[in-house]
Amino acid sequence: MSKVLKKHPYKQLSTYIAITICMFLLSPGAIAKSISIAVLAPYGEAYTYKAWQPTIDYLQQHIPEHQFKLLAIEPSNVDRLKKMVADQQIDFSIVQPITFAELHLENKATAILSMVGASKSSKFGSVVFSRHDSNITSINHIKNKTIAGATPKGLGGWLIGYNTIHNHNKNLINIKTVRFLGVQDNIVNSVLNNSIDVGIVRTGTLERMVSEGKIQLSDFNIINQQYILDFPYLLSTDLYPEWPMVKAKHVSKSISKKITSTLLNMKPGSKEALSGNYWEWIPPLDYHSVHDLMKKLDIGNYKNHENHVVHIIKNNPILSVLTIILLLTILISSFWIFKLNKKLKQGSAFIAHLHETILNSVSEGIYGVDLDGNCTFINQSLTKILGWTESDLIGKHQHEIMHHTHSDGTPHPSNECPVYATFSDGVQKYIDEDMFWCKNGDGIYVTYSSNPIKNKHGDILGSVVVFRNITEERQNKDYIQKIERSSRLNVMGGMVTEIAHELSQPLTTIASNSFAISNMMKSSNNIANNKYLETLNVISTQAEHAANIIRHLRKVSKKDQDEYIDTNINHNIKSSILLINSQLKTHNIQLKINLSDHLPDVKIQPVQIDQVIINLCKNSIEAMSDVDKNARILSVKSSFDDHNVIVSISDTGVGIQDESQLFNTFSTSKKNSMGIGLTISRNIIERHDGSLYLHKTSSAGSQFNFTIPIN
Repeated sequence: MSKVLKKHPYKQLSTYIAITICMFLLSPGAIAKSISIAVLAPYGEAYTYKAWQPTIDYLQQHIPEHQFKLLAIEPSNVDRLKKMVADQQIDFSIVQPITFAELHLENKATAILSMVGASKSSKFGSVVFSRHDSNITSINHIKNKTIAGATPKGLGGWLIGYNTIHNHNKNLINIKTVRFLGVQDNIVNSVLNNSIDVGIVRTGTLERMVSEGKIQLSDFNIINQQYILDFPYLLSTDLYPEWPMVKAKHVSKSISKKITSTLLNMKPGSKEALSGNYWEWIPPLDYHSVHDLMKKLDIGNYKNHENHVVHIIKNNPILSVLTIILLLTILISSFWIFKLNKKLKQGSAFIAHLHETILNSVSEGIYGVDLDGNCTFINQSLTKILGWTESDLIGKHQHEIMHHTHSDGTPHPSNECPVYATFSDGVQKYIDEDMFWCKNGDGIYVTYSSNPIKNKHGDILGSVVVFRNITEERQNKDYIQKIERSSRLNVMGGMVTEIAHELSQPLTTIASNSFAISNMMKSSNNIANNKYLETLNVISTQAEHAANIIRHLRKVSKKDQDEYIDTNINHNIKSSILLINSQLKTHNIQLKINLSDHLPDVKIQPVQIDQVIINLCKNSIEAMSDVDKNARILSVKSSFDDHNVIVSISDTGVGIQDESQLFNTFSTSKKNSMGIGLTISRNIIERHDGSLYLHKTSSAGSQFNFTIPIN
């Protein structure tokens, strides 16, 4: 052995190095830490592995220093999942909110992210439904009927719908007639084949099965249907927050931050997200509503919660005595507090009534905001102007609900909100023009002031906002003045054009004849003709002067016109309709608008085109004055072909009696009208290299089309 080492002095050293490297590679620090992520699998393990593996691969790609492992666990094995979390075998889990609530209560697990569904909604609910040919069309009809859900702890597939029915009437559901069918598709199919009377499924299930060609929505009655703005699915209940990603207690903050940051940076609507049937991840939502539901329904960790507390007190004598003493103390204190409160309430009630009377007596909208941006009170005028009620606003962020956009339509970040700025500097803010949003989705222009609310120590508690609706003032005053000014210019231009056309020929004839006669008289050398020559020269001079005046008027009439700009003419249609909306209501006219979604831009003078649209619409309104009120329809349509954008305005009026004089100046059958509206409109369109014409239709009434060439 010694001889070998002497012959090979580096062999022993290399052996030691190799052993050291092996020991390092086998050490825990040299092996990438494995991170297990469990996903609840309501559609089976195979489907879940296929759907969620792209998300796991995404995490692996962006966090290569760790090894990620996906576990699919069916809802029936939730207890196994909770045990694996407790035993530190699962690091993160993506579960429905009920399961998260139980993990939070049992294992102190926390939500690090919330899912936004593929529908781009961060909330979901339940749909309660029956067959379309059944007589079960309302909640009251459910009594003693067979009803099916997914699982007893399924939130969207049972509990939310059950809670809605229970709130309506707790005696409607007989537990003996309840069936749990697991996969939600089974519930839909069972209702469809009449083996179950009523089904409860998660929102989006019916729409998904329609897209897969399995059912038709017309096959079902939707019970207690709800309508919530921007929520894309059929709905029968309140909404609850979407599935969270949950961190187990034992997981380090550093790993949690890496995963949170990576998933927040995932592109919305990515292939990984869509594979998992979600849109994106957002910071965690508030899941207190889920806990409240569990308490109310006495399920999960809240089952027999009150009875458990009573049991502890009964079996501990010392605690029982202390509890009695505490209750007596509370009882005596409550008595004196009750007497004091009674006096305070009487005074407070009077003050509150006085304040409410004052608030509701003013025509301006008024509301209060606390330091968190939540609405604290509103007056009746706000409800009349915006449509929002106390239940809509109190305790909720006012900016997100009704103040999230500037008057020009651009987003209004909350950190730039003047109402919130009042909190920081304590200075009153007055805004000449901004936009508030109504409950029906309409935006209105307002002028408002934000005034700080302070206590007696000078501390800012919030602000009070006083606003006034200036929508009509803004839309009508300035813009109508502009249109009227343009209209006057066009009328003058039209009149000048026609007058010039009518006078130019006679003036030319007078001038030329005067010149000819003058030459003839000059050639005769007759002294007696000198007097007539002077007169002819005057006539010729005045005729030329008149022609110069007409040419000048033509130039003046063409001045001060708007520039031509590239515009989507749909905007002009919408703004013009807004200006005649009051006339439509006054004359009981139904408006039908059909605007092309992909209309190309055209180069126009916006005010001029608005004038044409308004003029044609007003003509249609007047044409329907003698038509039955129920048959008055004004239709406005935009379309395009290879060369032109086409705007069509039609009515159900009496039609055009004499088409031959339609575009002749001063030709009209209307009282108090000069009869130049259509002529001016046609001139405007022709200046845009387009055409305005009466379109022949088989229906009653008339239809005018105008075209504008595509750029």
